[in-house]
Amino acid sequence: MASEVNRSHIHELDQDGQAVMAALLAPERSVKWHASLVARLLLEDRNLPLNGAISDWSSSLLTTISHASKNEDIPLCQVALSAFLLSVERSPRARKQVADRGLPLMRDIVKQTKKHNQVQESLAKALELFSTGDLHLSLEESQRWSGIMLPWVFGKSSSDAMRASATKFLSRILEEHGPSSIPISQGWLAVMLNEALSCSNASSAKRGSQPKSGKVKTQVDQSNVVVATQTANQLAVAVVNRAAIQQGTTESIDAFPLSDLLSLEPFVGPRKSLKKDTVPKLNVADSAEATLKGIKALAEICYEDPLCQEKMVDFGVLCLLRRFLLSDDYEKLAAIETYDASRALEMTKQHASNATNEESKANGNNSSSSVQMPPTAHMRRHAARLLTILSPLHNVQKAIVADKALCNWLEDCAEGKIPGCGDAKIQSYARATLLNVFCNYHAAGNESKNSKGPETGATHRKHPCPIYDDMMFLVRPDLPHWKRCEKMDYEIALGGKDATSERDSVRHGSRADDGADYNHESYDGSESEAPEIDVIFVHGLRGGPYKSWRISEDKASTKSGLVEKIDEEAGKLGTFWPGEWLSADVPKARLFTLRYKTNLTQWSGATLPLQEVSSMMLEKLVTAGIGNRPVVFVTHSMGGLVVKQILHKAKAENINNLVNNTVGIVFYSCPHFGSKLADMPWRMGYVLRPAPSIGELRSGSPRLVQLNDFLRQRHRKRLLDVLSFCETKVTPIVEGYGGWAFRAEIVPIESAYPGFGELVVLESTDHINSCKPMSRNDPSYTEILKFLQKIKSHRS
Repeated sequence: MASEVNRSHIHELDQDGQAVMAALLAPERSVKWHASLVARLLLEDRNLPLNGAISDWSSSLLTTISHASKNEDIPLCQVALSAFLLSVERSPRARKQVADRGLPLMRDIVKQTKKHNQVQESLAKALELFSTGDLHLSLEESQRWSGIMLPWVFGKSSSDAMRASATKFLSRILEEHGPSSIPISQGWLAVMLNEALSCSNASSAKRGSQPKSGKVKTQVDQSNVVVATQTANQLAVAVVNRAAIQQGTTESIDAFPLSDLLSLEPFVGPRKSLKKDTVPKLNVADSAEATLKGIKALAEICYEDPLCQEKMVDFGVLCLLRRFLLSDDYEKLAAIETYDASRALEMTKQHASNATNEESKANGNNSSSSVQMPPTAHMRRHAARLLTILSPLHNVQKAIVADKALCNWLEDCAEGKIPGCGDAKIQSYARATLLNVFCNYHAAGNESKNSKGPETGATHRKHPCPIYDDMMFLVRPDLPHWKRCEKMDYEIALGGKDATSERDSVRHGSRADDGADYNHESYDGSESEAPEIDVIFVHGLRGGPYKSWRISEDKASTKSGLVEKIDEEAGKLGTFWPGEWLSADVPKARLFTLRYKTNLTQWSGATLPLQEVSSMMLEKLVTAGIGNRPVVFVTHSMGGLVVKQILHKAKAENINNLVNNTVGIVFYSCPHFGSKLADMPWRMGYVLRPAPSIGELRSGSPRLVQLNDFLRQRHRKRLLDVLSFCETKVTPIVEGYGGWAFRAEIVPIESAYPGFGELVVLESTDHINSCKPMSRNDPSYTEILKFLQKIKSHRS
């Protein structure tokens, strides 16, 4: 300890390290303690070269740690462990020797020192070194460690360093063993979902009783909790069954390499229920379906709970999402199962007699055809959604910026360059994540550079740039103007320019475009590609962000007798016309399509009333910076009332940017003064159990009149252009027993026309198809195109 010169002399006298080695092997505790201290001091001195005995030191130190932990001699354990950690950190040979022969001993030490966090943290750090080097652990060894790593990740007494080390180790296991590591990744997800449920329950208890106005919202939250609880149980069963299938037997489950993992709380029940002498029947598609449900449930639970989101990030959710997005574990495992099934069939053919050959062949064909492709596309979509939900967190932004492979994948996915990323939603999630991450991360970094004081509350920092929520889908995220927006948002955040001057400078090319401090290389375009207007599509009851805006084969909904299924069937094979047609015909417009939960009846589940939906959507729009340029809303049915309520609430709350910059609204069959659907006889209402949102659509509702008068005043002052479309054909509502059907004109012309603006009557068109043109020459498309072009020419 005294000086560098003394350590140099000791090293010179003991160049082969045998003197220190002899002391480490001495039987006396005091000698072992001081020998471990000397070894640590010599290894800490980076000016001294390593001698050839370091690997032997590490083995001896590990033995000393083991004996000390058994005797609960924690001081000796700690000093020997500090030297051991340095030995495996500095010597690749020592790491290999420990990896080959010392890992079982390390597992015993971990189990013996569970009550001593400092010892556990040092062991976690040592194990992290095995995940960052060139060493490769066997599958069996990796499985045995997974049951130790997960308690480190989720343990209440675990330090951040322990969690980080365990997360890196688990990630390395997933990376090295791919399809064989599925029980581990599923187990990680299952424990995480249970932790999220605990966090959600704690948050609910902390909030206490909800006000009456939040009754429906509370029902939605409770429904999410119920679904998540069921999903967590299904996922736990899938983990246990997949482990048994991987082992090929249910005999002596305690001898499984995954026995420590299966002894954790979520898996104890399913483990006891595992039938002996019978290997479970669970194909890859079933395993993938359980994982898909787990990701989806985790997203729903954490969606509006920042504390839960932060905890999931601490528990390594980013590593799991990265694995689900970038890897193809389930596809590979499905291919392996298909190959095994075909091999089994081939062997059956070779050994079966002619008399039973046909029967064996039939059985073999059945087993081969039972191999189903896993729903990995849906899994990736929901993983991308959860990543978008988490992307506003600064820690997540930091991790994504540092992960070049993930950034490249997100960029390629947003541009549709990756097989399996053809889905419009996952492309939107990928672009939204990049927009959320790079603008906010670099702007926050610039903010911290200019700040003289220490940075606090990084996770809760007010976002300097727009945040695109998962309820806002970006239409055609492959187009260049989305990358241009990323850069514009960043420059606005840096310069503090107001929206109007920004639009003017973009339009006249007067702003310097140097992109200072902007390191993201996804865009190198010109000012001419900057968007000039935002067009936002808002669906109606039982609609969706994409399915409501498809083209139709005909203009009558006659394929189904139940209105709740009509919109799902209408235009199923058609084109999403805002993305295919409008993005090309109005190239300088950013297109969004919104999603919110709506149901026609209470049988379909909880749904939010009009005011709650509008309040929620207003918050999302403001957070996304909608209103920083001219805005046009395109709505269908109840979506028009949602937008009216949004603008009315924005005016009341002095969110003038959005109100003043909303320059146009298009209404497809909007019930401005109520709908016949809400006026059905009380017996029909009893049968349908109408949702709260339906009750708000009754004819003569004072609220509807008030909202319409609000827009009328803005139109009279020439602040707002309005275009309305009207249906002319009845729509099937419900089909009863014996073929009885009820059809109605849901929004008659007297309700579809607000009393101002242009009106287009769509001949032979029912309510559902009023927003689904058959071609580019259909009036339901040509008129909206003229409307947008007129607004652009007037506002330029």
